[in-house]
Amino acid sequence: MARALASAFLFHLAVLAGCGDGSSTTGPGDPNDPTADMGAGYPVWSAQNPAICGQTPYTWLPASSVGQLLESADHLSLSTIELFFLSTAAFLGSQLNVHHALNHSVQTAVIRYQTQDRGKLVDATAMVAWPTSGGKTFPSLLFLHPTLGYTDGCAPSARAGDITGPMTILSLLAAASGYAAVFPDYLNQRSLGGPSTEVSPYLLMEPTAIASLDALRAAQTFLSTKKSVTATSDVYVWGHSQGAQAAEFVSALQPLYAPELTLKAVAPISPPSDLAASAKANFGGPAPTYNLGEAIAYAWTNYYDPTKLGTALKPPWGTMAPTQLQNYCKSGYTDPIKSVTDPTQVFTQGFLDSLTQGAQLEPWSCWLHYNSPATMGPALNKSAPMLYVTGDMDTTVVPAANDPVSAKWCSEGVKIQYLQCSGADHTHTIVDSIDDVLSFFDARQKGMPLPADLCQPKAPTRCASTP
Repeated sequence: MARALASAFLFHLAVLAGCGDGSSTTGPGDPNDPTADMGAGYPVWSAQNPAICGQTPYTWLPASSVGQLLESADHLSLSTIELFFLSTAAFLGSQLNVHHALNHSVQTAVIRYQTQDRGKLVDATAMVAWPTSGGKTFPSLLFLHPTLGYTDGCAPSARAGDITGPMTILSLLAAASGYAAVFPDYLNQRSLGGPSTEVSPYLLMEPTAIASLDALRAAQTFLSTKKSVTATSDVYVWGHSQGAQAAEFVSALQPLYAPELTLKAVAPISPPSDLAASAKANFGGPAPTYNLGEAIAYAWTNYYDPTKLGTALKPPWGTMAPTQLQNYCKSGYTDPIKSVTDPTQVFTQGFLDSLTQGAQLEPWSCWLHYNSPATMGPALNKSAPMLYVTGDMDTTVVPAANDPVSAKWCSEGVKIQYLQCSGADHTHTIVDSIDDVLSFFDARQKGMPLPADLCQPKAPTRCASTP
């Protein structure tokens, strides 16, 4: 039983996450200098006028218009004894090795809530898990998931009642550890309400951060209806891969969009902090993820300008992409792009040149500038210390491609504690570092001082949850 559940966790995480999400477009500048200003000449991003790259101008709706609870559905309810057996089976199994104390009974639910996109009201869904014993007031934990899909059928909350679902297991773990855990699905990945008509705005700063912050607001409202728990405004943010980049987006936009919340700590795991550098390293590596480059090409043009799809994808990939994205999370689906060994079969030469040679290609260069954490505009929240986790065997989001960005953030005053998990590939960075992240969050709750060696890169070490 232990081996089966643990193996299921890693299998589903590896298959659904596609082994990462580092692929991207590029911007102007020297491709060999990741710290170069890739967006010279682009206007400074402004929360008062957030439209970019020729978008129709819009403004954000006020906080009073968003975060409302629209619908909810209760799911699992586990006692501490049941969680003990679950932890023995799933968390402490042959491939998952978590030691953090699980002190609380847990209940889970899915909520549908009000958020906004480009100044218009839209709805989204999220999974919520909360402690039901040992106290009534808990800090919030926002978990931002890796690439699990792009459409409603891939919404992680659709598996809220399945204890073998990777996000469900993590939500139970977080809640049993003493957090009101919120797991957004992202826009256009809904498990409640009417069907979405577009794909998720994959790896895009504003819609990702806004929907995530409004999920926190809605979860607080939802939990206020439960007499057993109250979620405080203290927030701990944790994300993997796509979700690690999302954690950086949330850190930057929270002071501007949801100032009533207090970010206490952020833990990005294998973050593609510099999209162009990550893409270059990934495409030139031993296992390039062309499917994720295709997903960016389709999702970004779908969001910003569908007429530009042909500037990135060659026929027939542009017309095939919707079906591929729709089926991404289906374990029995074989994506035809998996057999591609020559990227010129999929991508235009101009797109590839911009990706690998640093050639400027609009509107891609502009879109990248505002959606890569390296150049996005709003600064990271310096009051929230960061645990920056990478894996020395990660070929999908290669640590060296993103190290200059974290070093730049350090120079700007962000408090970064580095951790590199030895022997960890892209999937294992999240499972091997679970105890490290929870310990980091616990220490911040207790007001413990940060280590003296902040912002000093570390040699690979055995992370605390490594089997």
